[in-house]
Amino acid sequence: MKRLIVMSLLTVIMLSAVGFLSPALAQTPPNDLKPTFISPTPTPGLYVNGWPAFTVSYPKEWVEVPSTGPANVLMAAAARPDSYPSPVLAIGVFPSGLPLEDWAKLMMPVWVNVFTDIKVLSDKSSRLKDGTPAREVEVEFDAKIDITGRSIKNAPKHNGLLLATKKDVTWVSIWLSDDRGMIAEDLRGVAYSLTFLQGREEPVNVPPDVRAFLDMYCADTVGHDVKTIMTHYSDRFRHSGMSKAFMEQVFRNDPASPIHAGTSCEATVTVFEPRGDKAYVDGFLLIKTKGDAKALKWSMGFQQIINEHGQWKWYGNQK
Repeated sequence: MKRLIVMSLLTVIMLSAVGFLSPALAQTPPNDLKPTFISPTPTPGLYVNGWPAFTVSYPKEWVEVPSTGPANVLMAAAARPDSYPSPVLAIGVFPSGLPLEDWAKLMMPVWVNVFTDIKVLSDKSSRLKDGTPAREVEVEFDAKIDITGRSIKNAPKHNGLLLATKKDVTWVSIWLSDDRGMIAEDLRGVAYSLTFLQGREEPVNVPPDVRAFLDMYCADTVGHDVKTIMTHYSDRFRHSGMSKAFMEQVFRNDPASPIHAGTSCEATVTVFEPRGDKAYVDGFLLIKTKGDAKALKWSMGFQQIINEHGQWKWYGNQK
């Protein structure tokens, strides 16, 4: 269990000077592109998130790498037949009320479990191309395990670049690592290709039974009874490898989450696409918690719902 938690947190983190885009990167798309998760023909080298709505461009020849962790939205890497993949890109979306300058409170407790000889080379405030505040951190480290969880022996020194930004309490993190020395400008270009899309927060219509499901989920969320909340999850729920039972433990072990501290909740759907007995859904929960001056947006974590015996339930991001 300890290793599972470490690996889950690792993907939260590893998903968890402005560079330039090389010709190998996909171009920033128009706002009408569907999120990658539901696009019938995803654009190679381009990730499109549901909510928060953003894009990240990376070399088209990189391949997606399977991983686990509820905050993981994409991991991609340059495949190497004679060694483990590198460079590695990981994009994370996860909630935290901490300010960006407190990145170490989130990252370091996890990094020490998977990295050794960690050295922070730089830690500074930054901005995305559109002026959005961000935090840029460069580190040097030795890796204990690779991105698939396998132990690494006699691995070369790695360098990493963390670029983190926020939308309300939702962190968006770009992690790039390489074993060829300092992070080069082309990889910086990947990090700073992060672009928030405008006009993608407007609510979309959903069927009345889906709206009723979301409203009941919100009502039970502020009711603070985890057992009742879990009745809204399918027994077949899987989100980046995490089961219903695992998610229940996450809820029970985090007293600061809206599950325990929320006083009001309202669901807004910004992406909805029905497919048979399932539907893809994304958006945010507008939740106010004790002590908050205002309600904050919490990402739904782009996933599916499934209709089981006439009742909608969370189904996760499994294919």
